[in-house]
Amino acid sequence: MFRKKKININKWVQNNLFGIIPMSTAVIDRDFNLVKANKAFEQMFGAWKGKKCYRVYKNRESMCETCKGAAAFEDGKPRVNEEVGYDKSGKLTRYIKHTIPVIEDDGSIPFLIEMATDITEAEQIKQEYQVLFEEVPCNLFIIGKDYRIVRANKRAKDMFGDVEGSYCYSALKSRDSKCMDCTANRTFEDGQIHSGHSTVRNKHGREVQLHVTAVPYDLENGNFEYILEMAVDITQILELKDELKLSNKLMETMISASLDGIIITNKKGSATIVNKAAVDILEIRDPLSLKEKDLSIMFPEDFLDQVAVQSGPVYLLETLVKTVTDKFLPVRLVGMNLSVDSKVVGKAFWVQDLQEIKTLEMEKLETERMAAVGQTVAGLAHGIKNVLTGVEGGIYLLNLGLKKGVSDQITTGMEMLNRNIKRVSLFVKEFLNFSRGQEINAKHCDPNEIARDVEDMYSIKAKLLQIDIKSDYQKDISVVPLDGAKIHEALSNLIGNAIDACQISDSEERGQIVMRTMEKNDMIIFEVTDNGIGMDYEVKKKVFTNFFTTKGLGGTGLGLLVTKKNIQQHGGIIELDSELAVGSTFRVILPKNRLPKIQEMVPSKSFFSKKET
Repeated sequence: MFRKKKININKWVQNNLFGIIPMSTAVIDRDFNLVKANKAFEQMFGAWKGKKCYRVYKNRESMCETCKGAAAFEDGKPRVNEEVGYDKSGKLTRYIKHTIPVIEDDGSIPFLIEMATDITEAEQIKQEYQVLFEEVPCNLFIIGKDYRIVRANKRAKDMFGDVEGSYCYSALKSRDSKCMDCTANRTFEDGQIHSGHSTVRNKHGREVQLHVTAVPYDLENGNFEYILEMAVDITQILELKDELKLSNKLMETMISASLDGIIITNKKGSATIVNKAAVDILEIRDPLSLKEKDLSIMFPEDFLDQVAVQSGPVYLLETLVKTVTDKFLPVRLVGMNLSVDSKVVGKAFWVQDLQEIKTLEMEKLETERMAAVGQTVAGLAHGIKNVLTGVEGGIYLLNLGLKKGVSDQITTGMEMLNRNIKRVSLFVKEFLNFSRGQEINAKHCDPNEIARDVEDMYSIKAKLLQIDIKSDYQKDISVVPLDGAKIHEALSNLIGNAIDACQISDSEERGQIVMRTMEKNDMIIFEVTDNGIGMDYEVKKKVFTNFFTTKGLGGTGLGLLVTKKNIQQHGGIIELDSELAVGSTFRVILPKNRLPKIQEMVPSKSFFSKKET
């Protein structure tokens, strides 16, 4: 009888197990040298002795940037990860690598054991599945027919806690019985894949929205005892969806209710949004067929080109657009590119109808003019009354001279009559001129040319009176739309008044007048400064009102009223700085965005002309 030989299992494992493990197995030291490898490793990766692990695995000359072995040496934790390298023939290969630190009693880690398995083999696919089960970015549950959770992946445990062994309805919904609309139940009943929506609570008691899909698991001959339930957390998606719905609703409401026209086009240039205000302002017949080429006909020339190259909005505070019916409307126009992540996805345009505003501005100017007329009527009546007193005196002297035959009295009476009749005529003519309210006839004008012409007109008179007129004109001033005749009249009044102020001044200094033009902050400015008699506070208050004049019988008091009216019709203002016995400065300020528009416009093609032809 043979005696059974006793095997030393520890010795056998030590001597034999490493070599017969069917996985590619290698030992790596802290310098990443391969110090030992089995036959399976050589068959997969080739010669290894005296080489670094990264040279054998990856055919590299330096360490991998994301070396899992280095991390394992640091923290002593084993790792499982999918790697891509090269086999002994130099072909690309994929493998699952288990990295296991060898930890001594003193806690040091002198070696790592790395086991690599080719994932093309069926057994390795199963191992890969295990890894994916844990790492898949959704909650995974394996549930039995009794609705107990047999297994849950890491993500599910992080969200719901240790639920393995618990009933799914109890662990996820705190119920005592299964749910009526249970997705798992439907799959157990018919063996089909089912999806649904479920509201559960996480381990912190917070409500979570899940999209759940249940599939049969571990099928054998068509039978199964388990289902795999995949639950994706869609809480944030649903919240964002609700927020997006609210934002879209608010945007739609604001756009539809806006009094300004709003047009939005996509990157192909087709209109995607055209609100009612835009349809009404531009008289658009078919908003959905609107293209950028149509807008190029409606909007000012080159406006779309400016929008295309600008990073921010392009503003035209006052411009004209052309409607579908070939009408020109005053509007405020804004356009800008719409960008997402620095990519242009379309354009947006805002059109504000200025017709009512422009009408109100004109009505305001007319009201102010008529108010000034009303204020001056009393002054006119008083002035004419004074003149009539002189007329009556002249008639009295004339009659007295005729009765007595005194020629001197007749002559004096006739002179008084002529002088006062001329005075009445002057009053009436200037008043009619002031009250007519003529329309502005704007054309492109050079402000310097207007000022220079006024200067030339008064230069001889000033020279005879020994008054110097100097000029200070900005050289690069803009050409702007003005009614040249009205601005000329306003400046003529100011220069004429300045000459009179210098002439009646008691100063021994030679009279001096300076006429300036400048452009500042989008405003055209004229200034007339003199060193004449100047004005005190009371005179300055009255200078633009009634028929106030400081010239006695030589003036009507309408010159500055006419000047103010002309400036207001251009959307501007006139300012006065004056000091008694020092001089005065009249300053005309014309904002460029309020200047009158030039009426003559060359009509462009009809909005639908290209389509109709």
